[in-house]
Amino acid sequence: MRGKHKLYNKRIALKFGFKKANRFLPHIILVGLGIGTANLVIDGGLNWIQWVIQSLSTSLLIGYTTVLIGSNKPWFKVCLKPIWKLYVLIFLVFLFVGVFATEMEHIIRSLVFRSEPYLPFTAGKMYLFNGIISLFLGFSFFQNSYLSKIRNSNSIYNTTELQNQEQNTKESLKPSDFATSIPVKQGENILLIPIRDIVYFEAYDNYSFVYDLKAQKRLCDYSLLFLEKRLDEKFSRVHRKYIVNARHIKLIKPHLNSRYLIEFSQKELLPITSSKSYSKVIRKLIKME
Repeated sequence: MRGKHKLYNKRIALKFGFKKANRFLPHIILVGLGIGTANLVIDGGLNWIQWVIQSLSTSLLIGYTTVLIGSNKPWFKVCLKPIWKLYVLIFLVFLFVGVFATEMEHIIRSLVFRSEPYLPFTAGKMYLFNGIISLFLGFSFFQNSYLSKIRNSNSIYNTTELQNQEQNTKESLKPSDFATSIPVKQGENILLIPIRDIVYFEAYDNYSFVYDLKAQKRLCDYSLLFLEKRLDEKFSRVHRKYIVNARHIKLIKPHLNSRYLIEFSQKELLPITSSKSYSKVIRKLIKME
């Protein structure tokens, strides 16, 4: 039952959205214009406007489906379990979109431009061609999480700059300005976890997971960027994905490539690894500066 409640909590917090995908509509249209122009140069059986209209239909169907699914990866991973069901569904969706896009091209040529008679599903190898393209593009974007992580990607320079900004912000705040508890989802209710009972935070798209003293993992509606500004000096960001509470750190030991392994007092919680760009923060935690 507890596992079902956790899954329900995640579904409440995550919503299937179109905003990120809509941002890529101009790019998708430009791709369609480019493919239409290339087809005119290579083939010439249709005029430029006809080639563009046909190519735009394919570009919009395959391209928009790709960015829509890729930008909603967290939602799919929460709502479709086990993982093999997710990938089977994604495979079938992209394959269908490729076949459907091919049939739409056929319909446009036959019924709109009247360049050939229309016979359903007679496009031959084009179904396979567009199906493979749709699968390749779809899985590439989905597997690499490019669209769902656009807002979280930072260079080492930006990460260092952000650390300095956050440190200055904390220094300017009074103790009364810091959060004393964090709201998390518990079924349809909101549970307030005292700050002192939180071991660490883990980023999850535009949300975060909270790990408490009982080693329970709960979903929080706030991002790490938002939380970082409202946590006291005992909390330190040690990775793009993690903010740790120094009160519950048991051991910090060197790891590979200037990173550190952080172990907690709670044995049920697995150790986490810091990022190289946050080595200055780790050194400060262990008083090496």
